[in-house]
Amino acid sequence: MKIIGLAGTAGSGKDTVAEMICVLLKAHHWNTSDFVRSVTRHVFGVSQDTPIIRDQLYAVANELRALNQATTVQMGIMQARERSFDVQLITGLRSVGEADAVRAAGGIIVGVDASPQVRHERIQSRVRDAESQRDFEAFLKQDTLENKGIGDGPQRGIRSIIDSADILVVNDGTLDELKDQVAAKIKP
Repeated sequence: MKIIGLAGTAGSGKDTVAEMICVLLKAHHWNTSDFVRSVTRHVFGVSQDTPIIRDQLYAVANELRALNQATTVQMGIMQARERSFDVQLITGLRSVGEADAVRAAGGIIVGVDASPQVRHERIQSRVRDAESQRDFEAFLKQDTLENKGIGDGPQRGIRSIIDSADILVVNDGTLDELKDQVAAKIKP
């Protein structure tokens, strides 16, 4: 079984890279955010047709990390083992503990990034939530908080994971350039 963890900054194209990796390696995709959403629905009694409040997601994610920093990743590894997947792609890594769990299972980390300007433009073009309406300064403030993570030091956050990634994908160009880069860096 091969485990790949993927972390990326907001608007970097991490979902697109994940799709490419799944096709390239015939990987099963485990999204830690989907797991947190499922637990949040259970904890707060939120039905499938009711939107989850972002604060509820943060509360559940933080509680899971307080219990064990790698819970969401370990569930993805367990799923791959129990269902005998050859390749499990685990996306949505947000803490170094999650990346460490991937590596402890013999996996590698792929980091996805792009310049702040490119990422802000992408998020604005999505027009899918309130984030798309933030000006560049507000985007940078939120981006810094998310990338640093909670707490002091380098132990948390997306930036720490990307900085230690085994493979870095920089997505500042076209979709074709991204496809070429992923194909060159991610080998079956």
